[in-house]
Amino acid sequence: MERTLFIFEGERAEKNYFKSLERAFFSDEESRLLVTFQNDLYELYAQISEDEDLDIFELVKELNPIANNDRDIKSLRRDQVGQIYLFFDLEPNDQNFLGENLLNMLRRFNNETEHGKLFISYPMVEAIRDIGDLNEYLERSVDLSDCRGAIYKKLSVERSNQAYQDARKINRQGWQYLIEANLRKANLLVSGENRLDLVSDQSTIAQAQLVNNSLRDPLPVLSAFPIFLVDYFGLDILHTEK
Repeated sequence: MERTLFIFEGERAEKNYFKSLERAFFSDEESRLLVTFQNDLYELYAQISEDEDLDIFELVKELNPIANNDRDIKSLRRDQVGQIYLFFDLEPNDQNFLGENLLNMLRRFNNETEHGKLFISYPMVEAIRDIGDLNEYLERSVDLSDCRGAIYKKLSVERSNQAYQDARKINRQGWQYLIEANLRKANLLVSGENRLDLVSDQSTIAQAQLVNNSLRDPLPVLSAFPIFLVDYFGLDILHTEK
């Protein structure tokens, strides 16, 4: 059976939210494997830059000892993986951050059936709970100085709707709300139009977050998971019931 591999930067928060959307939208028959890279996007960039032929699946197995303790991952061959999706934080305060590097990564990882498809959270995974009213969210941003882990995590809790703080409590309707909010915001960033259209090229979102190769400050908040859901299922996900 062909597998779909989901690669996350972190071990806990990302997987918790992903398991929540799994319950809401995926069937039990689909074969999905979740694994953690255990490092940030720019460490991945450094590894890939040294060897352009390096396969992300083999790299994860090499760098993450936990992956090799997973029987399903350890025994898996690359030709058994049909699709790969990656989820990473922007990490704007990382010393190795460059707008050019971000765009290069998104251009490389732009096809789930080849190298993999990369989705970025701006500024980090906690963006998914940094939402209250939909219209207000379209304007929600964060100062780059507040994008550091502990600071933004606290801020995203203080100004969020409690419904999205606990991943386990987000139901299908909650996810559909998050999808609409983030899809409208992505289109505003890319085209200036508040509309529900698929933005399939993730590099166009990143380009909209940059000005002269530097990040916008304040930075518009945007979550990766709702964007991924529309990319994976299409716009019908907003209207269908499980």
